[in-house]
Amino acid sequence: MTQLASITNNHIALMCGCGHWKNVPVVDLIATHGREITVKEVVSRARCVECGKKGNLEYRIIFVGSSAEAMLGTGVRPKRSKPQE
Repeated sequence: MTQLASITNNHIALMCGCGHWKNVPVVDLIATHGREITVKEVVSRARCVECGKKGNLEYRIIFVGSSAEAMLGTGVRPKRSKPQE
């Protein structure tokens, strides 16, 4: 489980089934819910401000700025050439 305290420099994008979405800075969520809460708990408590439904959300953790974690998987390996026959 990802705790908010481990992703403080990032945002969470909450996307409702009705099409509404919102990008929320993790520091704002920490101010409201505390550092120990997990992303899963935040998503389960969230309610769409457009349709009012709860539990109809998908989420994405959005890495912001030059976050080292965001850059870990960005390397591209060169294509291997096929052996000549």
